[in-house]
Amino acid sequence: MTFITEQEKLNDINQEESRVDEVYREILKKIIRGDLPGGTELKSTLLSKEMKTSRTPVIQAFARLTSDGIVTQQKNQRASVAIGAEHWLLDLHELRILLEPKAAELSAGKMDSGLIEQLHNLSKSALPDKTKNWTEAAYLFDYHLHTSIAEASGNLPLKETIHKCMSFKHIAYEIGEDSPETLERGYYEHVKILEAVESGSKEIASTSMLFHLQNSARFRSENHVI
Repeated sequence: MTFITEQEKLNDINQEESRVDEVYREILKKIIRGDLPGGTELKSTLLSKEMKTSRTPVIQAFARLTSDGIVTQQKNQRASVAIGAEHWLLDLHELRILLEPKAAELSAGKMDSGLIEQLHNLSKSALPDKTKNWTEAAYLFDYHLHTSIAEASGNLPLKETIHKCMSFKHIAYEIGEDSPETLERGYYEHVKILEAVESGSKEIASTSMLFHLQNSARFRSENHVI
């Protein structure tokens, strides 16, 4: 008789959760790209074949997507894509425009010096350089700056909502179409936000964040996700 250790059980659980995450992201990317328009009925059998996986992680991904409001599922009925779900990332960006300037205002002068130093180091790593691929560093600086500001705001509901919005940014990074010029412009806007937060200037931190987020929407192409 073969006994399964607790560590082996834990590894199996982690692998299963990781697979659900992958399936969740793949379905969401299909929705955002328009491959699964609003109102489309989602068939777990078909999707599991496409993704070369069992139906279990697909069904679990449906549950997560339903919880987020991206998919609708009535009792005893098949899951379907929510109307307008293809605009999910754009709508999240609109929400961020409403929330993050306030977070920047609240965080100004309150961010831990050690965290400030870490963000400056990320900033240096993300410095635009035409001789190398610095896209990943730019995205890393972007993600950590926005989430760090949310953390430093001291407003728990505000922090949690921004973190939820930012949890989808990895999909935007993956399927976005950011040009080097767009990344460079965003980089210098991020630097200005960081400097304002560090200096304690609430007004400049808030207006710099608002300018940055509105700029991101203004300069996106028609098919670009944010």
